[in-house]
Amino acid sequence: MVQVKRQDRRKVYEYLLLEGVIVIKKDMALPLHAETGVKNLEVWMLLRSLRDKKLVDLVFSWQYYYYYLKAEGVKYVRDKLGIVEDVIPATFKKADKKFEDDAPETRQRGGRGGRSFGRGNRGAPRRNEETEQPAQ
Repeated sequence: MVQVKRQDRRKVYEYLLLEGVIVIKKDMALPLHAETGVKNLEVWMLLRSLRDKKLVDLVFSWQYYYYYLKAEGVKYVRDKLGIVEDVIPATFKKADKKFEDDAPETRQRGGRGGRSFGRGNRGAPRRNEETEQPAQ
């Protein structure tokens, strides 16, 4: 069992509460976790403990652990840090869905880069103007 300093635990919990997700590379010999500045092994052990308590969800892909904070986990981390309920993780916030590309005046007809619908002239042979020169 790895004992984690109180200040390091606080750094990890603060980062997790602000972001709502933490990514850990599966390299336990890595000296420091990039986002928190705490040893990578200690961050992994803390998040593994939270996962055992069913406070975070784990997704493992391409040698990276992705830990997502659940609603119960938010309450637990707030209690551990002694923070009021004003802080909401970034993954819990609604994103603005205003995109410039979706404006009706800029949309092109066809939906595939301005091409028309249908298969076009797939069966017709193409004429290559460079190779076909008129006989003189």
